[in-house]
Amino acid sequence: MTGPQVPTRAAARRAWVVAGAMLLASVVINQAVQPGTVLSTAAGLLGTALFSASLLVFAFGIRGSGSVTARKPLGTAALTVLALWTLALLTLLLPPLQSVFFSDGDAPGLLAFGFVDAFVRFTAAFIAVTQIARAGVVPRPWNWAPAWALAAMAALWLTEQIVAVGSVRDTQMIAVGIIVNLDSLVRIGSAIFLGILAIVLANRPARPQAVPVYSTSD
Repeated sequence: MTGPQVPTRAAARRAWVVAGAMLLASVVINQAVQPGTVLSTAAGLLGTALFSASLLVFAFGIRGSGSVTARKPLGTAALTVLALWTLALLTLLLPPLQSVFFSDGDAPGLLAFGFVDAFVRFTAAFIAVTQIARAGVVPRPWNWAPAWALAAMAALWLTEQIVAVGSVRDTQMIAVGIIVNLDSLVRIGSAIFLGILAIVLANRPARPQAVPVYSTSD
């Protein structure tokens, strides 16, 4: 009886390079266009589409090879949900559609939707990074790299919620602004780190396999 098949480095190389490159491209596109310009909406859609596509390639690989979850159902489904939710969310919040789903001044609705969004994203991401770490496809200790990124973002989000509730108003505005900017930097840095890591791991020379030596006794 044999265990689950783990993609070889050669088979996973193309998938990891493509997914890592798309992840990096999503960051570049989102940051290259100034918000509020004519191209900002198109850039946002393209950047998010590339981000979602990279998650799908990480989940399924290319032609069956390179899945970081070993194509196990739970982790693959979690990455798929995260990819599709992210893309659907951006589409939903585009100005033409936002006025349909959220009336002007519907602060409670937007606040509730924000918490639902955070719950779905965190749950899907938590399951995904846990399954990636356990799948045994990504070399140690880098199989935990997505979990490190998620932990950093979750800690900043939780800190922002605590500060927003408990601080004095003037201090609150300053503290929340700092945390929001730091959160943005961590998200951008995490995407860049994971994209580069995927490309580096795909191109890392494979370790030579040990050749068994048998001794004979007279």
